[in-house]
Amino acid sequence: MTLLPPTAAPPGYPTARDPRYPARMPAAVPALLSPELAPETIQETRWGGHRLARLLEGRAHAQLGGRSIGELWQFSTLPGHESLALGGRRLGDVLGGPLPFLAKLIDTALPLSVQVHPDDRPDPARPGALLPGKEEAWIVLDADPGARLWAGVRPGVSRDDLARAAEDGDIVACLEEHVVTPGLVVLVPAGTVHAIGAGILLAEIQQPSDCTYRLYDYGSGRPLHVEAALATLDVAARPQLWRPGDATPHLRGAHVELELLGPGDHAREIGEPTLIVGARGTATARADDRKEVLREAHLLLAVRGPLALHVPDDGLVALGRVHA
Repeated sequence: MTLLPPTAAPPGYPTARDPRYPARMPAAVPALLSPELAPETIQETRWGGHRLARLLEGRAHAQLGGRSIGELWQFSTLPGHESLALGGRRLGDVLGGPLPFLAKLIDTALPLSVQVHPDDRPDPARPGALLPGKEEAWIVLDADPGARLWAGVRPGVSRDDLARAAEDGDIVACLEEHVVTPGLVVLVPAGTVHAIGAGILLAEIQQPSDCTYRLYDYGSGRPLHVEAALATLDVAARPQLWRPGDATPHLRGAHVELELLGPGDHAREIGEPTLIVGARGTATARADDRKEVLREAHLLLAVRGPLALHVPDDGLVALGRVHA
C-alpha cells in the first residue's frame, strides 16, 4: 500500500513557543501581513467550489474565475507550497524562517473524503526529532442550509467496525454528525476521524503538515490509505465545538489554540505568530502604525507587538496560534 508522504519539517524548524521567533525576524517586517496568492498555494480540486474566487478582486479573481478551487493556502511556508507577502516575496523570506502553522481557506461544493491525520511522530531522517502531526481547527464562514460535517466516532463503534464500514461505503454512519452554521468553530485533534460535507466555506489553522490518510472517498479514484488510517485513528478522540453564544470563548488542543472575540474593542500583546480570521462583520486591526480592514472570510497574520482589534456589533473574529 502506498501512503501519502508526510511533509517533513526542515532542520531547525521553529515552533510557536520557540524563543528565537521574535529575534530572527527582520526588523523591517510590518506587524500585520496580508496574504498574497501564489500559483503553488491555489489548490484546484474535484470537490472545490467558486466562492473563493468571488471573495477576491482584480487580478486575484481573474486567476481563480471559473475554476473549482478547494483550498487557498493563505499563510504557508511548507516547501513547494509557499505563500507570498509584501509584494510577491516568499513568506519564509519575509519572516526570516518558517511559520509554525499553515492557514487555509476551504470551499466544499462536494463532500470531502473520510480521513484522519497523524499526531507528531519520530522523523526517521533526524534521530530525536519529530515530524509535525496535523491537529487542526475550522472556523465556519458560510454554509448552505442543511450542511453537515462529521468528526469523532460514535460511542460503541470499534476499529474493526470502521474497517468493515470503510469497505462497505457506509462509514459516515459510524461518525458523529454535526449541523454546520456560520460561526461554528471545531477543533479536531490528531487521530480524530472526520469528514467535511458539501456547501461549506471555512478557514483552517493547523500544524504545518500535509499528511492525510483516507479511509473512504466518494468514487474519486484517489488512493485510499485504510491500513495506515486504522493504525492512526483514535476511536476515543472527539472534537471540541464552539458556537456563537457559548460561554467559553477559548478552544485549546495539544497544539492549536483559538480565541473567539465578539463585539467591542480588544487589545492583545503578540509574542508569537497569530492568525486573525474575519468570521463575521467588518472588523479593524491595528499594530504599530499599520491599520487593516478585516472583512468576512479574510485573514491577517500578526507577527509582533501590541494588537488592537475593533469588532462590530454582531461581529466575530478568531485568533489562532499553534505551539509545540
